[in-house]
Amino acid sequence: MITVTDLTKVYSQGGRTVHALDGVSLTVPSGSIHGIIGHSGAGKSTLVRCLTMLDKPTSGTVTINGVDLTAARADALRSARRRIGLVFQQANLFDSRTIAQNVGYPLEIVKADAARRKAKVDELLGRVGLADASNAYPAQLSGGMRQRVGIARALATDPDVLLFDEPTSALDPRTTDEVLDLIVSLRTPELAVLVITHEMHVVKRICDSVSLLEGGRIIESGPLTEVVSRLDGRLSQALLGIPPHADLRGAGTLVDVLSSGPETLQPIVAHVSQVVGAEIAIVAGSVEHLAGTTFSHLRLLIPESVEAGRVIDELRRLGADAALTDSLNGTGEAA
Repeated sequence: MITVTDLTKVYSQGGRTVHALDGVSLTVPSGSIHGIIGHSGAGKSTLVRCLTMLDKPTSGTVTINGVDLTAARADALRSARRRIGLVFQQANLFDSRTIAQNVGYPLEIVKADAARRKAKVDELLGRVGLADASNAYPAQLSGGMRQRVGIARALATDPDVLLFDEPTSALDPRTTDEVLDLIVSLRTPELAVLVITHEMHVVKRICDSVSLLEGGRIIESGPLTEVVSRLDGRLSQALLGIPPHADLRGAGTLVDVLSSGPETLQPIVAHVSQVVGAEIAIVAGSVEHLAGTTFSHLRLLIPESVEAGRVIDELRRLGADAALTDSLNGTGEAA
């Protein structure tokens, strides 16, 4: 389990004080995959460095399975770090070492004997689908294969925690999905996985929970199915955002409606049209299957002859969440 409590990181840059992290708190239970999403400059890289104590936080605590890394002395900190597997955007492999030697490097550091190293390397290369590449060198592998090697190396010391820092941002879409599928396959009840990313696709595909980091602060956080269910939430707008559509201001009133689970299969728009006695048009929408649940986000055009509040009340009566589009964020587009 990862527990971060009121973590701050302050430094000086060009004569000004920068709060790279400003009171960050989060918990990632063992057995789960948590995503940290945020734009460039949000504090994601600083968070990774502080989680691994590569950069000492200004204040706050980082606890891995009960061990407070911020208070640990040198020997204890080194031991605790071995329980953390770290995978970067670039695999950062040793070019002069074979794939097997790269994966086995962490075991050399802890002075594991040759037989144990070989057995573990063979096991891990098989696990990431590279059993036949042990004698190859990094330059002979594709970007996706090198990332798989990086993941195998991160697993060499049987970590309690895996941290991924933008693991797929340098990969093409097909390779990205292959690496994400591999990450999901690593899930065990004992392993906590934290993925730092700016890609919503990564969160949608593999995460159980997610936090939005902005300006060094966590703005929203929670299980994926909960944050998506908040129609007016930033994460909901980003994960279930409405695609661009024609400017319909003046043509009627725009209403957004969010449904989940069995409700997504119900013809609620047709039903409401029948109730109010006017045709309601669907002008845009998105449907996503997230964390085992189907979500539908539709944008409706209500004729001027119909009171929008009546439509919203009926949609809510049917189990959906509904609101005037302008009340969400002013534009109705993802924040």
